Amino acid sequence: MIKLHSIAVIQTGVFAKVVPNPNALYLQQSDFDGNGELRNTTQPTIIVANQKHLLTAGDLLLASKGNNNMCVIVPGIEQKCVASPSFLVIRLHDKSAILPEFVAWYLNLPTTQNTLAVQARGTSIMSISKATLGDLEIPVPSVERQRRYIELSKLQKREQQLYAAIAERRKQILEYKMIKNI
Repeated sequence: MIKLHSIAVIQTGVFAKVVPNPNALYLQQSDFDGNGELRNTTQPTIIVANQKHLLTAGDLLLASKGNNNMCVIVPGIEQKCVASPSFLVIRLHDKSAILPEFVAWYLNLPTTQNTLAVQARGTSIMSISKATLGDLEIPVPSVERQRRYIELSKLQKREQQLYAAIAERRKQILEYKMIKNI
């Protein structure tokens, strides 16, 4: 187990205002679907002057405010993008030694989410601090083993999607049969 801050730089997202003639995406939690994928409807809304806040492919965004502290990976897109303050940005030092997908998987585990939730602070809106996230210990197995965990996670998600599709189809068939017999 190793503390996250020893393998990554963690910073907060930045505050920006919507402007005319934007040149960058301003990523917020609502820009991602339930599977952590960037919605294709996301449009540029801000102008980026300071390059140090630009996100790069493979950066991780942890939703640090509220009850849903999902972790998503910044996709490789041509558009410049910046994270809003609702995110903590995690930039791994060596993406060949620890894979962003593995870190995202680990941070999204229910046990990790519970650990973060217990340490969150706030009165009306709970918030996870940089220090709390940085002190979180994560395992660092071999890259091959990380890839296996990632693949198993993808298979598990696909299985859940198939079960949901089967349940929906059964419901449709039953409703059809019931209506037909009325």
